Amino acid sequence: MVRISWKEKKKNKDVLEEIGLKHTELLKTIKTRQLAYYGHIRRHQSLQKTIMEGKINGKRQRGRKRKSWLGNMEETTTRRINECCEVALNREVWRRTIISNLWQETEQR
Repeated sequence: MVRISWKEKKKNKDVLEEIGLKHTELLKTIKTRQLAYYGHIRRHQSLQKTIMEGKINGKRQRGRKRKSWLGNMEETTTRRINECCEVALNREVWRRTIISNLWQETEQR
């Protein structure tokens, strides 16, 4: 395992090269895990599901709206969140969706 101190001020690209990963591979892994976790949460009745789907009452702060986790899911899957909710309930279809999204991203790059 490579130990790199934050004091060295290396760029992320250089660190990933030292480890032997490409930037795109790392992003693909992150997106795959996020999508798999979303499907897992959607299929089970849990506190995480309640929190993810919940709304917060009150006024929001000034400035740009924060990017939400569900917004990232819409962006990654290129589907509306209500479609994602329905598809995620069926594990096999959700897995195919994850794979197809990753193939589309690799073809675009």
